[in-house]
Amino acid sequence: MLLVGFLTAFSFIKNDSRNINIESINFINSDLKFISLDSVNKMLKQSDLLSNNILKSDLNLKEIEKIILDNVFINFAEVSLNLNGQLGIILKEKDPVFRVLNGNYYIDSKGNKMPISNIFSKRVPLLLNNVDPTNFNDLSLLGNYVKKNVFLSKHISAVELVENDLFFYVKGFPYSIKIKGFDDYKLKFKNYEFFFRSVYNEGLLDSIKSINLNFKNQIILQKK
Repeated sequence: MLLVGFLTAFSFIKNDSRNINIESINFINSDLKFISLDSVNKMLKQSDLLSNNILKSDLNLKEIEKIILDNVFINFAEVSLNLNGQLGIILKEKDPVFRVLNGNYYIDSKGNKMPISNIFSKRVPLLLNNVDPTNFNDLSLLGNYVKKNVFLSKHISAVELVENDLFFYVKGFPYSIKIKGFDDYKLKFKNYEFFFRSVYNEGLLDSIKSINLNFKNQIILQKK
């Protein structure tokens, strides 16, 4: 038993004294678009936490995760280490739902500001005017809803927030859709989708200037 205990302790000590191979980082299921894996690699190698001579016992995985999360494009990071001293990293990028045209930045799915990437541009609805950061959370909820809705995700091209009124612009048609505030837009959009599909083949949509969804169970049309 003493011999087994000694060998076990020796194996732990030997394992802790193993050098980390920072030249061979395994990025697990990390499909990055806004930032390259080379950029992440470079960021880690420039960090004081990693060097070619660092021992496994000196490695702080949580601190490495914090460094990665400091990147403006990264939403989630999980760092692990296998028995051979190889780092494994799972990364997930932020998910933009609107692009603010005047400010040239995104609002992501969690209501945070996200910069434009130099290597990838995601096609999301445009916000045509600058918005107050206090509206970011409501806009992110709205953007997530539009994105996950099969009809709206292919239909809405832009949004404008004027005081408490939301104006939605659609692809392929000249009219705007008006909704007041961020309440009950799910029900209002369901009514609009039913209306749209009902009249799509009648040639009516091209003659409309605006659609007002603010009246209960009614759709008010303004013609050109």
